[in-house]
Order: sequence, then C-alpha cells, then structure tokens
Amino acid sequence: MQSTQHTEDVVYAGFWRRWAALFIDQLILGVGFYGTLFAVAILVGIAGGMEWIETLDSGDANPAVMVAYIGFVLLYYVAAALYFSLFESSRHQATPGKMALGIKVVDQHGQRLSFGHALGRWVAATLSYLTLYIGFLMAAFTERKRALHDMVAGTLVVDRWAFSEHPERQRRDLGGCLIAAILVVVLMFGIAILGILAAIALPAYQDYLQRSRVMQAMTDTAPLKTMVADFRTAEGRCPFNGEGGIGPEESIGGTLASRVVVGSFDDGSCGIEQELGNTGHPDLDGGTIWWQLDLDDARWHCSSDIRDAWLPQECRG
Repeated sequence: MQSTQHTEDVVYAGFWRRWAALFIDQLILGVGFYGTLFAVAILVGIAGGMEWIETLDSGDANPAVMVAYIGFVLLYYVAAALYFSLFESSRHQATPGKMALGIKVVDQHGQRLSFGHALGRWVAATLSYLTLYIGFLMAAFTERKRALHDMVAGTLVVDRWAFSEHPERQRRDLGGCLIAAILVVVLMFGIAILGILAAIALPAYQDYLQRSRVMQAMTDTAPLKTMVADFRTAEGRCPFNGEGGIGPEESIGGTLASRVVVGSFDDGSCGIEQELGNTGHPDLDGGTIWWQLDLDDARWHCSSDIRDAWLPQECRG
C-alpha cells in the first residue's frame, strides 16, 4: 500500500550534503581497498614474490599477473556495489557517509529501497560519472535535489527524519558533520596544494643554494684570472702554480675549492682548473670548473662537469 505519511514536509538533501556524504563513502572504500591491496602485496612479498610488483612497473607483467591485478580492480567495484546497495536497503536506508550527514535514500513514495532497487541505483550512478560528474551536479539545480541517477532509478535523497513520525526534526541548515566534512576536504585540498608547491619550490630552492655556492667559488678565482692574464702579457707564456705570485694547488681558490691548478691547455691557451670541495653537498664536492683564456680576444670562457641547473648560463654545456 502506498504511503503518504508526512509527505507534506520533506527536506531534500542538497548538493553539499550529498557531496560530503559521497566523499566520506569513497574515503572508506578507498582506504579499505588500498589497505587490502597493500596487505596482499606485503604477504606476496614475504612469500618471495615481490617480482610481480616490479613487472607491473616495468610493463612486462605476465598474463597471469595482469589477470590477477584486473580481478582485484573488479573486486573493488563489486565491493562498492555491495557497500552502497546493502547500506541503502538496510533499516538505516543510508551508507555511513549519508548517516554521518543525516540523510537517507528512499523511493519516490518515501519507502525503503529493496536490495535490487538500491543495486539498480548504484548502476545508474554510472551515468553521472560518464557525464563528467554533471549528473551529480544536477542535484544542485533540480526541484527535489535529484541527481541524474536518482531520476533514472526513481529515488530521492532526503533528511533522515523525512517520511517518519517526526518530520519536525529535519534539518534545513548546515549540520555540524557537513561543516566538518567541508573543512576536512578544504584542508586536504590545501595540504595537497601546499605539497605540490613544496615539490616545486624545494628543488628550485636547493638548486638556488647550490648555484650560489658555485657562483661564490667562481668569484674566488677572479684574482687568479687577473694574475694569469698579466703573467701571459708580461712573459708571453702561461704561468703555473708557484709562478707570478700564484700559490700551490691546495692553498688558493677560496674556501669552496679543494684544489686549483693553473697551467695551459693543449692548444696553448692559459687555463685554470678549479675542483670544488667543502660545499656541504656530496654531488657538488668534486665538481670541476675550467676557465680558458681565449688567445684572440683575451676573454675568459668557462665550462664544467657540474649539472647545468647549478651553473650560470654562460658555463652551461
């Protein structure tokens, strides 16, 4: 027999309450699924089969492994179908997410869904996903706050006290759980954005620090370049360590150089080889900068085996 009990006062669940409830449900499903997947991976690893994970990453997985992986993904959808169908056809008429937000699912007459009806509603939700979530967004604009899959399945999402003996308990304002859910989501998005920014900014800052150390080491060679150029002009040849006031390899070049060699290249041009040290960075210590005095224009040119991101533009390969 069709029920018309208290149908004159129904508070339909708005978009934000529904969205927050779905977020909670997806979080529960996701944690359960990936937690199970991780546990299985650990057990397989303990049994000595971690190579299947490596084959997935390399793209060379054998068919049996791929079938198992696809089966596990399909298992997620089976679990999701049972999760939504069993909860929404239960006496609570709601998933844990909907219960937390104080809403429930009913048919068009305010009655509890059967398992088959709830399962059909879950399948119909595929349409809302296929429409790039526009189907879900419809709940913000339709008269009874119905999403696309509600229209297809003939269901309503209402306040938990709708179609009950106490319709006066229905909430029309934002409940505490909804506000908390929105804050959690905003916080998570904020953390995610900060994480992305940090992932971009920290390497850039590290590159800046190493570049500043390289620049400092290069600046320390400025007096040597002047001494080398003056010696060549006066003597007609390139100086070596110990000549023209140039000190030994280990005693010149500033605090960021482990040694500095002054001499000539194979083409007869004068040069300075500076090996970095004491920089505090293992990838920078041991790096080498070469300065070469051009025989024609008397200008210095630099090259290096240090990564380009840490070098000034004129020294990059």
